[in-house]
Amino acid sequence: MLSDVEALVLLEAFLFAAGDPIEKTKLADLMDLSTQRLDLLLDQLKRRYQIDVHSALRLSEINDKVALSTKAELGESLSLLFDPRNRQDLSQASYEVLAVIAYSEPVTRSEIEMVRGVNSDSIVSRLIERGLVEQRGTLDVPGRPGLLYVSELFLADFGLKSTQDLEAVDLLMYDEVSEYADEETERKLKKLSEENSDRKLEETEDHDVKETLVIAIDGPSGAGKSTLARELASRLSILFLDTGAMYRALALKALRQGLNPADEAEIQQMLAATDLDVGLAPDGQRTFVDGIEFTQDIRTPAVSQAASDISALSVCRHFCVDLQRALADRQSLVLDGRDIGTYVLPQATVKFFVTASLEIRARRRYEEMLQKGENGNYEDVLLDMQQRDYNDSNRALAPTKQAEDAILIDTSGRSVDDLVEEMLDLVKKRANVNLNVPDRD
Repeated sequence: MLSDVEALVLLEAFLFAAGDPIEKTKLADLMDLSTQRLDLLLDQLKRRYQIDVHSALRLSEINDKVALSTKAELGESLSLLFDPRNRQDLSQASYEVLAVIAYSEPVTRSEIEMVRGVNSDSIVSRLIERGLVEQRGTLDVPGRPGLLYVSELFLADFGLKSTQDLEAVDLLMYDEVSEYADEETERKLKKLSEENSDRKLEETEDHDVKETLVIAIDGPSGAGKSTLARELASRLSILFLDTGAMYRALALKALRQGLNPADEAEIQQMLAATDLDVGLAPDGQRTFVDGIEFTQDIRTPAVSQAASDISALSVCRHFCVDLQRALADRQSLVLDGRDIGTYVLPQATVKFFVTASLEIRARRRYEEMLQKGENGNYEDVLLDMQQRDYNDSNRALAPTKQAEDAILIDTSGRSVDDLVEEMLDLVKKRANVNLNVPDRD
């Protein structure tokens, strides 16, 4: 029987050789160990990496799998050492996604998220835009997920013929990296270390500063909330979450299944078997239900009415709100809806209530329909919007209303550019007060 020292050496060797996450049961079988002893060894290995300040590795556990991975704080230093031209300004998370695709290709988005443990859709979208990742073909399974590969551009920048040559980057053997003798790189690493130390000191001194900026934009239908939210998010370089798309997607599923969107019992049963997901990307939000993309199919009058009905149900509200709060907890966001500042995120950094007259809002919605080639007339749109206003304002759970600390914005007769400039100025003033962030040049 192997001693603990021998077993730890063998365990580390297996994890290095595997590269990708490996199931604990498979690891136990390979090492001829019980799962209980394997768990004890994994705990010892994890503590060893935590205690050893010179170790660049950490042990990651993803559901029933384990893997060795790079400590996140070393991403900037590693980028200097490997230094491919198209990765100089990539985040550590982006490089991590690239590595998952490179070593597992072809790979689906869900498989990337299984390895990383977080939603990676926005990162994948950016990598595709930069030409480092490409999608070729789909699996013939429900939802038809696309297969992702690293591109020829990615390989060329690393000077590689295939992904099989990426072992040194994947395993990150730091005993070899430490022998790198390039003086220019050493100089850069020293400068980076000094900058990181200064930044940590600033963070310690400004410990009261909130790390995320969450902006809530509420208001009635057709007021221009989504347009302003997208522009504001773009100008602030943070993500826009279209909360209404969530309810629209659930409403569309109900309609396709022949359910009544206003029937609580029917919708509760549907939600028990529903997987709602959103992919956040700089160019917009993609909405998925049960692995199928609904993004292009949820902007019709029938879905709008059904969304108003289904969003009034408490079971549906809780279903979506839990997801919205989880997203806002971990990143800066702009969210628009009917009750973001009053119910979903009452602690939002800045709140706006955007409105316009009923007639102007109906005219905007009618013109949108004409631009899309849809049939309809202005009077029907006006009546439909009037009914939606009543439903949203009189529902039992979190009705649409202006939060006490929300800033009122009337969009009637004003351009988007003017409105966004005003809101940016208000965000700066309100955020500075709330976050105690000093003005910077």
